[in-house]
Amino acid sequence: MPIITIFGGTFGDDEEVARNVATKLGCQFVSREIFVAASQRCEVPEAKLSDIVEKEPHWWERWHENLRPYQIALQAAMSEAALAENLVYLGHVGHGLLPGIRHVLRVLLTAPMEYRIEQVSKRQGLEPKAARRYIDHVEKARTRRLMALFGSDWRDPEQYALILNMAQVSSVAAENMIAQAANLMDYQATAESRQALGDLALTTKVQAHLLTHLKLRDLNVSVQAKQGDVTLAGLLSESVSEYEVRHVVEGIPGVKNVMSDFVSLRSRALR
Repeated sequence: MPIITIFGGTFGDDEEVARNVATKLGCQFVSREIFVAASQRCEVPEAKLSDIVEKEPHWWERWHENLRPYQIALQAAMSEAALAENLVYLGHVGHGLLPGIRHVLRVLLTAPMEYRIEQVSKRQGLEPKAARRYIDHVEKARTRRLMALFGSDWRDPEQYALILNMAQVSSVAAENMIAQAANLMDYQATAESRQALGDLALTTKVQAHLLTHLKLRDLNVSVQAKQGDVTLAGLLSESVSEYEVRHVVEGIPGVKNVMSDFVSLRSRALR
C-alpha cells in the first residue's frame, strides 16, 4: 500500500475526499497532527510552524528567517509517520516531504477558476469578485511559502501521479479513482523503496535531533543516512568540536556507524 498525499484546493471538498479514501483503504488519516508531532520532536513552536505553513506570512520578514528548522521538523514527523503505517495525508506540504520515495502516491485536487469562485462564494458568502480576490490571495501565499520551504512550485504537474478536476468528477468518483490508483502495482512498496524511506527517516531523525541541542542547532551540517550508516559533513564553528557532534549522533537509536568530514573554522583561520 502506498503513502498517499493529497493537495487540495480552495473549494472545500478535499478533507471529505481524503478521509473517505483513508477509510476505503484502511489507512490512517493525518493532517494537522503532523504539526504537533513536528513541534514536539524538534522543539519548534507549533503555533509558529502552523503560521509558516498555513497562514498568510509577512514575506518581507520571512525571507530573513531561517526556515530550515521548520522544514526538518515537518520532514522528520512525516517520514516517521510513513514508516509506522500506511497513511493518507491531506495538506499543502505533504507532496514535498518524502522526495525520491517510489511508493508515495501524490494527488492534486484542482478545478477551473469559475468552479472555485462558485464554491468559495457559497461556502463563505462572498460576492464573485471578492471570492476571486480571496482565491488569488491564498494561492499566491501558498506558492511563495512552498517555494521557500522546498524550492518548488506546487502547480507543477510533474510532481503528481494523479491530478483530478473536481469540476468534472463527483467526490465519490474522486475517492474511487484515488483508491484504485493506490492498489496499482506501480505504487506498492518494494524492498528498495522501504529502504529509501528508512534512510530518509533516519537522515531527518538525526537532523531533528541536532535541532534539540542548543549548541548544535544552527550548525551547517549535511546528514546522509544509508542502512544505519550516517555520514556528517560541513563547517564547524570554533565553539563546537567534531567529537561533540559525533557523540550526539552516535547516541541516536537506529544509528550504527558515524563517519564525518568536517572543516573547522578555527583550522581555516590558522592557515
